[in-house]
Amino acid sequence: MKTKRVLLIWIGILTVIGIVLLMVACETGVLMQGTGQDQNAEGQDVQGDSNDKPADKSTDSDGGDSGPEHAVSDGPERLTAGKPYSVKLVEEGSRNVLIIGEDQMNALYDTIGIVSVDSVNKKVKIIMVPRDTYIEYNDKIKAELDKANLLHSPGVHKINYTHHVGSKIKYSGKFKSGSISFLADVIEEKFSLEIHDYVKINTKGFRELVDHLGGVDIYVPYRMDYIDPTQDLVIDIQPGMQHLDGHDAEGFVRFRQGYKEDGTFFEIGDVGRKKNQLNFLKELIKQKGTVKNIGKIPGVIEILGRNIQHSVGIGDVLSSYMVMATDVIVNDYEIVLENLNSDKMIRVDGSSYLVLE
Repeated sequence: MKTKRVLLIWIGILTVIGIVLLMVACETGVLMQGTGQDQNAEGQDVQGDSNDKPADKSTDSDGGDSGPEHAVSDGPERLTAGKPYSVKLVEEGSRNVLIIGEDQMNALYDTIGIVSVDSVNKKVKIIMVPRDTYIEYNDKIKAELDKANLLHSPGVHKINYTHHVGSKIKYSGKFKSGSISFLADVIEEKFSLEIHDYVKINTKGFRELVDHLGGVDIYVPYRMDYIDPTQDLVIDIQPGMQHLDGHDAEGFVRFRQGYKEDGTFFEIGDVGRKKNQLNFLKELIKQKGTVKNIGKIPGVIEILGRNIQHSVGIGDVLSSYMVMATDVIVNDYEIVLENLNSDKMIRVDGSSYLVLE
């Protein structure tokens, strides 16, 4: 009985870590869409937005010491002035973990998502937040941004720049990183949910992790053929059922444009790319969250240790997350994938924003 319990705990750890880490890894694999000054703050190749990034680069992405002299206190006053999102995203009592992937080229959080574990309804919900979501700050924060000559900078109101705003105003909050605390609190206001913990990952661990777990079998919907020497990126994947190693898995989740088998150029855009990423995640969890992968747990933890920053303490892992993870496996929780979107776009100071209402 004791052996069985230990096995279930290890499986649970793999499941929760996989849900949080691998979703971020899949997403962060799409960040490097340009190089140097040619990439805008949206991480997209949008004409007219080549300068769509605030000019100030002195901010530490994890809450450095730069910023105005007067800090904004984190009291009951709302940080945002816009309307909260009208759709209920998570159930009461759910455990919500903020997942972050950073674009190392410009220190923007171009992957922002929430993993919500609902033990009552036996569901794990993965919510991806568009990186160009418009955030309207309160007048006090706007004044601080104005002092820093950032208020009218292109892209400063995007949610993927929110952590820089938190650092600029020297925000403090629930986490050791003030910038991440600010992002978490803005998300709480915008989407009417509580963020309990966060996990932030860099990009390099994705291929290592997929290779360590033995690759993933997945249906490739079309020929993926694309080369970008500036990113050292070569995607060459045939259509149909394929077994993807770490290199090809990265290509699969990054692919957004390329050439068909007849040589004609085509694009799937962010919509098609998100669909592929979510399909990859689903297959990854289904295929790798099994008993036979228990022996790979030490390697998974080692890879995690090299590539993530988080707020989860040892006590929380033992008392909350391990119990929750075991329940996820034993009761075969449903995995729900939700990618937020909207048809409403606005343009402010030369930057395009998505408005979620």
